[in-house]
Amino acid sequence: MQKKKQTGGTIGGRIYWVLLFFFAAFGALLLRIFILQVTNHQEYMTLAGRQHQNAVEFTKDRGTIYAQDKGANRIALGINRTYKNLVASPKTLENPTSTAGHIAQEFNLSVDEVAKKLNKKDDPYEVLLKKVDEKKVEKTPVHLLEPGIFFEEEKGRTYPYGKLSAHILGFVSKEEEEEMGRYGIERFYEKNLNDGGEMEVAEEGGEENSSGFWATIGRHIIARPQRGSDVLLTVDYNIQVKAEEVLETTLKNWGAASGIVLILDPFTGKVLAQAARPTFDPNEFSKERDFSLFLNPAVESMYELGSVIKPIIMAAGLEEKKIRPDTVYTDPGEIKIGGFTIKNFDERSYGLQTMTQVLEKSLNTGVVFVARLLGREKELEYLNRFGFGVKTGVDLPGEISGNLANLKAGREIDFVTASFGQGIAVTPIQLASAIGAIANGGKLMHPYVVESILEDSGNEIKKGPSVVREVISPETAENL
Repeated sequence: MQKKKQTGGTIGGRIYWVLLFFFAAFGALLLRIFILQVTNHQEYMTLAGRQHQNAVEFTKDRGTIYAQDKGANRIALGINRTYKNLVASPKTLENPTSTAGHIAQEFNLSVDEVAKKLNKKDDPYEVLLKKVDEKKVEKTPVHLLEPGIFFEEEKGRTYPYGKLSAHILGFVSKEEEEEMGRYGIERFYEKNLNDGGEMEVAEEGGEENSSGFWATIGRHIIARPQRGSDVLLTVDYNIQVKAEEVLETTLKNWGAASGIVLILDPFTGKVLAQAARPTFDPNEFSKERDFSLFLNPAVESMYELGSVIKPIIMAAGLEEKKIRPDTVYTDPGEIKIGGFTIKNFDERSYGLQTMTQVLEKSLNTGVVFVARLLGREKELEYLNRFGFGVKTGVDLPGEISGNLANLKAGREIDFVTASFGQGIAVTPIQLASAIGAIANGGKLMHPYVVESILEDSGNEIKKGPSVVREVISPETAENL
């Protein structure tokens, strides 16, 4: 009898301990669920939102910016690309200091900077490194990607040719998770490049399941974001590359700090190329500390144009029939006006000269002769007719109008010096357009940088040549 009691007691004890174990495990599970769903609710909502609600899907694809070559082949200068960012959830890390050392060594980062981020114990999300090279992602040791360290996809703008056409393109930056075009075409055509409509959901909590389908509580998504419009530039890729090379070589040969090459089709107004130095890489714009580098000198800077204005003054004299190409004058070498002395650039006197020779030798005294025959009122009229002192209306942001304010006082010396390009200021785009008008039979064209806008629907909004005005007659242009 005693033996049976002992046996029964042993079995009952075992059942008791088994039940106690399961109740304890169940209690621990409930506690864990409580911690996950209540205590750490916000942390895991943040992580889940990034991994499952997929913010990338809510972001519209920005349109591509294309250049073209003489064969009408398109070359993408501004495109979208999916990157991998190295991300951490410091709150879930067991040994942040040790992890920081391994991460810093593997990705060549500062140990102190990584440790500073990983030791934020209440922080659920930290970006450790943006735009990790795809090959590096593939070679990253598995043991480094412990719970709390992972790669996250992000879409971003990239410029495959680096500094090429940087001032025309501008760049894209993020403001509160929203991409915005800054400078250049990215800014001027922001609405077209980024206008893809809005994602519409009725309730928060829309999620994408493992099959890629969207499941929402309440109303369903009724529209996905559309892609922004592509933009086709007038820029000829081959001419642009050559312009960049020539400018770089010229600056080096002359020891110059800055320069610009602007190539304009005089018959259409198309900007075929524009290169400027100093420049920047739109892929790494955030590294620049001098924001003036981002300004496009073709439209956002002005300078005293000097002797290149002389064909404009000659065109005015021919149009007003004050001179002919064979009209002669005697070059004295210098002219005194009030207390000022005007000399030729080489301080020489050339004697009897025709108007053709004035241009060939770039004689200051010769254009002063023409300007005096024109008179102040007509000189100013022709400067305005050729587009100086007003914006050209080119489709680039930040254009300024130049400066002819020096002529408002009406002083003779100001009009005299203006005739050979001193005391007034113009933008490079104004100058290129004005000289182009002479090559185009006297017609001033409206300059433009975008050839067409290619909408996602397949519709193409195409631009074409546009005449601003006829500044001189075809006969006058021919005589020049």
